Amino acid sequence: MSFELRKATPSDIPDIIEVFFDAFRDHPFTHRVLNSGSGPAREYWRETLTLDLQNPDIHYVVVTSATSPHPERLIAFGKWIEKFISSPPLRRLPPPPAWPKDADLTFVNEFLGTIERKHEEIMETRPHWCLDMLGVRREYQGRGIGKQLLQWGLAKVDDAGVESYLAASPAGAPLYAKHGFELVETILMDEGRRVESFMRRPARQP
Repeated sequence: MSFELRKATPSDIPDIIEVFFDAFRDHPFTHRVLNSGSGPAREYWRETLTLDLQNPDIHYVVVTSATSPHPERLIAFGKWIEKFISSPPLRRLPPPPAWPKDADLTFVNEFLGTIERKHEEIMETRPHWCLDMLGVRREYQGRGIGKQLLQWGLAKVDDAGVESYLAASPAGAPLYAKHGFELVETILMDEGRRVESFMRRPARQP
């Protein structure tokens, strides 16, 4: 089976949401913040994606099945963010949407607060690209699709001559290590139930 990779468009938003809840169904953030795909959680995601796709520093890339009937089936997505690279936007972007009403806000502050703090500690204000998210439908995992999404971003990173950064699960860390990411720190999160690895890839010399 062959796959096609392209930039995401607003019409992809419903499918990206479906892929997210399939790929991350076991993640504690999905259960405790997004209530496993409740109505308010899906609306939160729709608003978030709509705003993200308007931000020139955020890049969503999707993979579709080349053999799927029309309409094409979206089977994976990646979210890359440019940090401290482009000039400040000429217009102010809207504020992010509020978390779903049924979200565990204590967990949000603890989990995302740690992720953001480690990002700032490790990368400081150096220009870099961050792989913020990579999700593949479970039935398509293990077929090299995540690798395609990773390589798309790393090509942009190398063209820019900057570093790249990500936070990885134990399952994803080996793939990132094969592509030049170095482990900086590993910590226990979610009351010791989850391991998060913070990884950095040095800038490649031209």
